[in-house]
Amino acid sequence: MSRRPAPGLDPARPLVTNYGSRQFRLGRDDAHVVQVIHTNAGFLGETGLVGHVDFCVNGGIYQPGCKGHMMRISRCSHFMSSCYHAASVRKSLRIVGVPCDSTCPKKRGHWGLSIFNKRAVRLSDDMPDTLRGMYCVRLDHEEDCPFE
Repeated sequence: MSRRPAPGLDPARPLVTNYGSRQFRLGRDDAHVVQVIHTNAGFLGETGLVGHVDFCVNGGIYQPGCKGHMMRISRCSHFMSSCYHAASVRKSLRIVGVPCDSTCPKKRGHWGLSIFNKRAVRLSDDMPDTLRGMYCVRLDHEEDCPFE
């Protein structure tokens, strides 16, 4: 029986790290399947493998379409995780990841992807419960959230 995964949308890092205890951090024990989307890892979001299945989108740091000064770009990138999640549930944006090592963020240029990879996985709410690991996703868009 497949259950819907619990989404972790670029889990917050700075306030939890500085002021919260370990019990406030998102982890694998928080749900049957924890699916994480990293969009601003290392700045506003957590780094590395957090859930059962993690998706490191566009290197996990900055997202296309986010403009302005550094804090505005980071905040926009952080919140894009909710846009990507909504688009994956509505299936209005094809988000496909390929297996990669367990670190996120990725340095630019070190996460070239092939959608022809036989182990590629589509981000959705009906993924197999047994899926595990970090998946790198490359999205090239300029649209604002929400995606059509």
